[in-house]
Amino acid sequence: MRRVPVVIVLCLMLIFRISAQAPTQTLTTEISGKVIDASTKEPLQYVNIKLVGSLKSSQTDPKGEFLIRTIDRVDSISFSFIGYRTRTIAIKRGKSQHLSIEMGSEELKLTEITVKAGKHQKRVIDTTANYVYHQVVVNKPLNRSENVNTYKYDSYEKFQISLLNPKEKLINFFLFKPFKFVFKNTDTTEEGSVFIPGILKETLAQVYYRKNPRQTKKIVKAEMISGIDNVSIGNMANYQFAETNAYENVFVIATHSFVSPFSPAGRNTYFYYLTDTMKLDGRISYKLHFVGKVKEDLALKGYAWIDSATWAIRSIVFRPNEKANFNFVNDYTIKQDYTLVNDKYWFMKREQLTTVGSLFKKKTATALLITKVYNRKNIEADIEFPDSLRGPEEKILLDSARDRTRTWWDSLRFEPLTKQEKEVYHISDTIHLVRAWKTYEWFGRFFTAAYADAGPISVGRLLNLVSYNNVEGWRVRFGFETNVRFQHLGTPANNFLHKFYFTGYAAYGLGDKKLQYYADTRLSLPRKNDRWQSLEIMYRYDLRVPGQDEDQTLLTFDNIVTLISGTVLNKIMREREFRVSYEKEWFKDFSSIATVNQKTYYDIPGTFNFSKIEHGVVTHVPNFTVTEFMLDNRYSYNDQYFANAFFRYFQTSKYPVFMLRYTGGVVDIQNNYTNYHNLLLTIKQRISSPAGHTIYNFRAGKIFGQAPYTACYLTQGNLGVLLDKFNYNLMSEFEYITDQYVSLWVEHHFDGFFLNKIPGINKLKLREVVFIKTLYGTFSQKNADVLMVPTSLTAPSKYPYAEAGFGIENIAYLFRVDFMWRVTYRNSSGAPNFGVKFAIAPGF
Repeated sequence: MRRVPVVIVLCLMLIFRISAQAPTQTLTTEISGKVIDASTKEPLQYVNIKLVGSLKSSQTDPKGEFLIRTIDRVDSISFSFIGYRTRTIAIKRGKSQHLSIEMGSEELKLTEITVKAGKHQKRVIDTTANYVYHQVVVNKPLNRSENVNTYKYDSYEKFQISLLNPKEKLINFFLFKPFKFVFKNTDTTEEGSVFIPGILKETLAQVYYRKNPRQTKKIVKAEMISGIDNVSIGNMANYQFAETNAYENVFVIATHSFVSPFSPAGRNTYFYYLTDTMKLDGRISYKLHFVGKVKEDLALKGYAWIDSATWAIRSIVFRPNEKANFNFVNDYTIKQDYTLVNDKYWFMKREQLTTVGSLFKKKTATALLITKVYNRKNIEADIEFPDSLRGPEEKILLDSARDRTRTWWDSLRFEPLTKQEKEVYHISDTIHLVRAWKTYEWFGRFFTAAYADAGPISVGRLLNLVSYNNVEGWRVRFGFETNVRFQHLGTPANNFLHKFYFTGYAAYGLGDKKLQYYADTRLSLPRKNDRWQSLEIMYRYDLRVPGQDEDQTLLTFDNIVTLISGTVLNKIMREREFRVSYEKEWFKDFSSIATVNQKTYYDIPGTFNFSKIEHGVVTHVPNFTVTEFMLDNRYSYNDQYFANAFFRYFQTSKYPVFMLRYTGGVVDIQNNYTNYHNLLLTIKQRISSPAGHTIYNFRAGKIFGQAPYTACYLTQGNLGVLLDKFNYNLMSEFEYITDQYVSLWVEHHFDGFFLNKIPGINKLKLREVVFIKTLYGTFSQKNADVLMVPTSLTAPSKYPYAEAGFGIENIAYLFRVDFMWRVTYRNSSGAPNFGVKFAIAPGF
């Protein structure tokens, strides 16, 4: 099946924002209105609304308002709420009507109950609703599915991205006229909004679980995705919209931390209301509503049905507060239903997630509609865990999983596709045949990656075309890379381009009249179970910033954007480098990179003059060579990354990431040889909490043996006006060097925890962040003797170097401003003691 690049599909969807009226569907009977307390005239929220003689039901929102539509033959509507008399009102069939409902209260006695917790603690539960909440929290360990010894189930997942509320002006816009057939494939939501189904991903699997020793196995029997030839995009979609565990204390939604309504600290964030009692499947259950106390806080609202015998959640519906400090998300609703297995275990049998993303809050605005359905059946508990499934692999992808026919899918789906969803697969097969498609692909690539596609070759990047530095003066650069989008899979040319990648550039300095160049090739190796495996060979002769990790640097020295900062780099080395790297993901969450490289460093008079002391005499060293073997290991539970055919980019998760690098090096300085061993440990993590989230990064490194200062730890600074999250922001260029060090960076994002509570300010949806970066290390004389160290380089050995500050995020939804101070080593090396940095940091 032919594929369509996801970037183009998403770009097209985001372009669909042109003002006009959305087509609507008029339902037979429509009732709207407001429900208030008859005596206080205050609005009543979460009142149960039911159309008599129909299965259609709804509830009032926090303002007491409601809207319900149906095509059923009904003539009355009922309003019920615990503590109030039920009201039934006659309605006109087939008409739109507005009702104002007043509900009178009836006596309801809520008993105060004291619950003892241990010998010395007492907890006073002041309402029945809080008592039910407390019982759910107390019984969480018993009701989690992870508490079951073993289980298995069959699962079906369906993930879809659609265009919601398409406008007539958009549909008739001249750029989209070639794709009229796409816009004709429309469907309608339950609320009557029109949408156009887009990307569709389906997965059929069987899941096994064992508690001790803990192990989960997911056997993927079938997987199909429309419009995308990139497996990792589907994997990332599963991760970003992963199944929510209702018993967790914190939910992470679109990178933000929400206190769970059934967290032990839930009463600090939520009000609880008991609104109904009913027999469900012969078991008495309570309907418990929850709503955030502060409307602008990152809190949820919704309800859960609680089983009275086990205090387990049997169904739950929730979404963020409408006024929560949350960008570009108009709706994020999760519905979960649970079933009782073996008369003692509650398992989630279905979850449905609905997300509406838009630049505007207006409900009728054109938006992206994302839906995901998890469906489970054949759930069995206390089963024998198969011996054949023991081992480190959590996911087993059957060889035929991605080759299933559509007839096969139609016979085994848990839920049939709609006519419109089936059409999505046909559209994805044919859309690239439209002549305009390749034109839009070209412009999309040009404006997002600064590359211009020219058949099988892409020319660029334009951001590196012109730059300036103190060695070359003005520098011009011309580069290229192979274009995996040249043709669609199945053709010999593109089959080759999906296995082999080539890139390179040539650069010329108008000042020093020297030519620099770079060439790199990558080979995509077979990837069983989607486990990453690749080979890289690289050769380069160019200028480099000493100690700079190019993969962790916002802007390299030859980027045209660096000219904006007004600073010119004056510490650049000329290097000749040859490198061979092999990368393999051994099993899920653990991978390694083995690298052999050789670097030759050349001195640049007036910038870097290499020399050493022999028998008390200073000797000039025009060049020297370092040969290294490196082994990088990375482990993180449930590690996630986005990848194309040749590169992968890891995503931050709630689990810590452990990285250990070993480097063994041999140094040749004028035929005098030394060797060294380098160990570098990195631990980083994102931790969610009720007051935002914390990101920390801890590093510790030590060099054994003798290494030149170019192979030691050269700490990077940043004196530009742009915030650099990968380096120190108040440190001078080439200020600190160490051969053993520890560093700790901590950044806490409050996500508006305090500003949300300030009247007036909370309307701006600003967010607070505080941070500190520290470094402590030493530099030994034995390494200083290998090669003379520039006098500007010192080690922060007396006490740690530290810089700290605070920032304001989400300014106009896009910008961040940080105010920072050098806490230690002030007034040294010409670095400022105070700085203001700016960043473009859009986010949810």
